[in-house]
Amino acid sequence: MTKEKPKSKLHALLIRREMTQEELRRIIFEQSGENIGSDRISRIVNGQLTNYFTKTARLIATALSVNIEDILEDEK
Repeated sequence: MTKEKPKSKLHALLIRREMTQEELRRIIFEQSGENIGSDRISRIVNGQLTNYFTKTARLIATALSVNIEDILEDEK
């Protein structure tokens, strides 16, 4: 079995935790009542969307109990 190469910091974190994008979306909704679309989460996880609202980043970081820096991509 080959390991999938992470496409973003968030993707690497989800792989380490064996968590799906849908599980992340559900946790965010349960904790905050905010509904982030699965397509948006997918684009963030896959590194296609790197410029998104700070509120979204905070919701994701809070849901995963990590610092916001742990999910935001480094500027290149």
